[in-house]
Amino acid sequence: MTLATAKGTAGGGRSGTTGAPAAPKALAAAIEVIASFVAGFEPARYSGADAGSLVEAFARAERLCAAGKTLAATRVVDSHTHEHAGHRSGAEWLASVTGEPVGRAVDVLKLGESLEHHPGVDEAFRSGRLSPTRAALVARAASVNPGREEDLVDGARGDTFRQLRDRCLRAKAEGRSDRDARAAYAAIQRGRRCRTWTDEDGAFCLDARLCPDTGAALASALADQSNRHFERARTAEVHEANEAYAADALVALVTGQGLLGPGTTRGSDQTDQTSSAQPAGHRTGRAPGPKATVHLRVDLDALRRGSLDHGEVCEIPGVGPVPVERARDLLGDALCDLVITNGVDVTTVCHLGRSIPAALNTALIERDRCCVVPGCDVALGLERDHWAISFAQGGPASLENLARLCSHHHYERTHRGFQLHGGPGRWRWEPPATPKAPARRKHPDKRTPKGTTTARKTTARKATARKAARKAGPTQRTDPDDPTLFTTRE
Repeated sequence: MTLATAKGTAGGGRSGTTGAPAAPKALAAAIEVIASFVAGFEPARYSGADAGSLVEAFARAERLCAAGKTLAATRVVDSHTHEHAGHRSGAEWLASVTGEPVGRAVDVLKLGESLEHHPGVDEAFRSGRLSPTRAALVARAASVNPGREEDLVDGARGDTFRQLRDRCLRAKAEGRSDRDARAAYAAIQRGRRCRTWTDEDGAFCLDARLCPDTGAALASALADQSNRHFERARTAEVHEANEAYAADALVALVTGQGLLGPGTTRGSDQTDQTSSAQPAGHRTGRAPGPKATVHLRVDLDALRRGSLDHGEVCEIPGVGPVPVERARDLLGDALCDLVITNGVDVTTVCHLGRSIPAALNTALIERDRCCVVPGCDVALGLERDHWAISFAQGGPASLENLARLCSHHHYERTHRGFQLHGGPGRWRWEPPATPKAPARRKHPDKRTPKGTTTARKTTARKATARKAARKAGPTQRTDPDDPTLFTTRE
């Protein structure tokens, strides 16, 4: 590998930096060291902990190399060197060198151009603290709200990618004027799309891009119908991935075939048979439930004023910010739950059954906007878990006893012995000393048929166990000194 030496310096240092810049020959030698190590690397010789340390080292090297590639490629394009080889654009040249798609090369060059205007992002990117994707996210947000650049760079160190994306979206919303917010929303509206294609396996695929409020309404309806398909499958003792139920729900909502209304989870085999016997496009099953509800979070002062100030939000949890003007339109449609500074004191709401009162559910969504397990940022399809005292042990459906978990962590806690401790802002996820092996889920074609003696005995045994647990009364909470987990602000 040969690298030319930059004129006038011993290496590629930028003007204004102190200390001797690194020589290109030293970089080439370092790359050869990595190449030699990888060529003889035998992973089986390392422990799991040592392999994890290597992953961290390789990840840092990858970020540093990406930063160097971005800066060097930007210089090539600025100097028009790529034109000497006849390439029609800098992105096409970069794609030919890296072997990546042209679209990804365009993103690299856009990031390189933006670094000049965002010194905080530039420094974090060069030091290997930010990956290219995270650096691009922060740079785009800082271009709209420059005052938040330092805060976003600092937060990027500990945030998951979803959390960083949400913080960048809020920073953009906060930095836009009313006019800019309307223009940004209108741009999304003009660019809305729904594309379909067939993949290499012959599967039908779909991709859509919608405005946040429209997408939230769609996601709410999809989640509601998906839950009904899940309940029907659970009644039949069938276990499939959540994405499978969501796919069934999408088809049902669009075509009307197999659409499940409230209370139709039992006896649904007849619904399926009816659906398959009807011609395409004919609505089958029972009538659908009420319109989907959108959960909207907005500061009361912002709602009254009609614009956002520093630290205020107007957003749909799990989707993103919406203009205050659009929030008012949603209120007029009466299709949303509104979380503001005034309202029901949800700390007084308690229910002894499985169902969750509306005010309590809204408060739970507001408090736990994603899975509460540290490091997990899943925000859709969350389970409401009785985390302190289980439902089988008589635990109430109260805010202090509920937490929202993703399906994976709900399964880990329920079936493998993992423990959730603490409370909002101080959650701890602790594995058991000896985790149980994941149970094999029943294949749809190998399940116990409904109505058989085995199925009836299993149902009766579970019901008896629940009654005995309730009669015994609630057990001691995991953290008896936990304070109230939710308060309303005046």
